[in-house]
Amino acid sequence: MYRALVVGFGILLGLNSLGHAGEPKEHIVKIVSDYENLRMYFKPKTILIKPGDTVTWVNVAAEEHNVLVYPDGFPKGAKPFASHYMTKEGEKWSHTFKVKGSYEYHCISHLPMGMHGTVIVARPSAEEEYHIPTITEMQAYTKRLREYFEEDEFKYKPRKKRADAAPADHSRMKHASKH
Repeated sequence: MYRALVVGFGILLGLNSLGHAGEPKEHIVKIVSDYENLRMYFKPKTILIKPGDTVTWVNVAAEEHNVLVYPDGFPKGAKPFASHYMTKEGEKWSHTFKVKGSYEYHCISHLPMGMHGTVIVARPSAEEEYHIPTITEMQAYTKRLREYFEEDEFKYKPRKKRADAAPADHSRMKHASKH
């Protein structure tokens, strides 16, 4: 009897989710300024979504943050994204993701503190699927870095070196089905 109830409940849940499978969803990523522990981070750090879904980043403190994709950290065929600088508590910025793959982003002013995250749309990108930035794109990105850092203070690391430097932390991944 118990098993029949569990199976029946599972079928109902499955049927209920079928009607919502194609609808785009909004996912929230908090921009956290943890002054007590001297940390700045995105929560969740990694999120798995579906094509057409929107991610909204919410600044939870009155601290300057932005959301900027690495010039080589998004799939070919997708457009790079960059938010404005958010300085107010509760300030938001959203982006809708249409192209499948991985989007590696960061807060430019807190990048040396390790403030970065990843949005995975449907599946992670294979190495050959990442956008290869042009010289003009790299110059524009470097100019943005120089708004905060002198050349000897912080140097850009290509995607491969970023990936090799830090193991993937999938324990904090938020799946689209669990929001």
